[in-house]
Amino acid sequence: MVKSTPVFDHRDPTVSENRWDKTLSTISLPIFQIDDYRHLVVVSAHPDDESLGAGGLLAAAAAAGLDVTVVIATLGEASHPESPTYRPPELARIRRAEVFEAIGFLAPTATVKLLGLPDGALAEHVDEFAEYLRALPFGDQTVIATPWIEDGHPDHSAAAQAVLDATAESTTTVLQYPIWFWHWGDPAAELPTGLVRLPLSKDALAAKEKAMQAHHSQLAPLSSAVGDEAIVPPGFAAHFERDFELFIRAESVIPESLSRTFFDDFYGSQEDPWGFQSRWYESRKRALTMGALPRERFERGFEPGCSIGVLTQELAGRCDSLLATDISAAPLRAARKRLAGMTHVRLEQRAVPQAWPVEKFDLIVLSEMGYYCSAADLEVLIDRALESLTPDGVLLACHWRHPVADYPLSGDAVHRALNRRQEIVATVHHLEVDFRLDVFARPPVV
Repeated sequence: MVKSTPVFDHRDPTVSENRWDKTLSTISLPIFQIDDYRHLVVVSAHPDDESLGAGGLLAAAAAAGLDVTVVIATLGEASHPESPTYRPPELARIRRAEVFEAIGFLAPTATVKLLGLPDGALAEHVDEFAEYLRALPFGDQTVIATPWIEDGHPDHSAAAQAVLDATAESTTTVLQYPIWFWHWGDPAAELPTGLVRLPLSKDALAAKEKAMQAHHSQLAPLSSAVGDEAIVPPGFAAHFERDFELFIRAESVIPESLSRTFFDDFYGSQEDPWGFQSRWYESRKRALTMGALPRERFERGFEPGCSIGVLTQELAGRCDSLLATDISAAPLRAARKRLAGMTHVRLEQRAVPQAWPVEKFDLIVLSEMGYYCSAADLEVLIDRALESLTPDGVLLACHWRHPVADYPLSGDAVHRALNRRQEIVATVHHLEVDFRLDVFARPPVV
């Protein structure tokens, strides 16, 4: 069963710190040695992330004499979208003042940079964020801390991805700190791999407490009105009052592509595990997918990762010939029943990108499958797709945007990789909370 990171609500009851303490007190973890480094960079998606998740690390680094840089992507203006008291620009001013006060307690001589990227839409600015980070002095004596890529908040995942992109060719140590995981995670389940522990001195713990309290707009209600509730109420804040901090070393969270065994097991007990035939999300998304195609007819289409063939059936009505493939035999059996009698449709078991077909196609549809690839395999997949796309061809990509713990990449990461390619340009861009749909074509010849 896929372990999906939940789409959580901060107003839901948080997992109690007592439950986390019972679990965390029983495990032995490697100790992270801040003295091994000369420079600390703490990256936050929002003002307060740095204090909650890495405040102790900041205080310890400052006490050890490290150079400290804090980079905060957004001003947190969307923390209270339904507030009747403050508009987003007012919240941005409040939170900007709060974060400078907080860092003053943690690392008074730190260099602080607020980038002002849009709160809640950081996934659309990962390349810009990474480009800024690349200008920082990385190396084997630098450690950079960022929110955990699987934390469940899209902005946290985007910040982590920007750091991974920026440090991909460096020897910099990358740590990731969970925040919302302590709110929605299950203490009885398997913990993230690669955890390390940073014990906090009394001075570091006291500095972190002051820094947390500086973020008044998050720890206390803005007013008694509905929409002004605290984002970090006492029960949630208790997770960050420990006398230690936990981090995940980034090399332990760079996964490989999902294997055939994964999908064979996933389809083992049910024919339609994703609910292609029953969920409104799926039927609505298919309608938008078909409506986004820029032509009524295509000569040769290709749909890798076709599963049980529900979208394939609709694509078949728009293509003179259609190749649909899947890595697993089980869903293909269901697809063959569904598409029986459609002689212009070929169904084949293939693992892409390794077993990419040699044909040329004027339509390639990557629907909910790019994030099964590792970052390296995704680049190969895009290479193969562009090599097989005819000069007038169309590539459509559509992916779920919320994090899923078992998937190597996020949907947004897949679309960022496609948008980086100069051989194609986006002619359709549809973005909503749950999914993203882009249509690409060759750029016009000038």
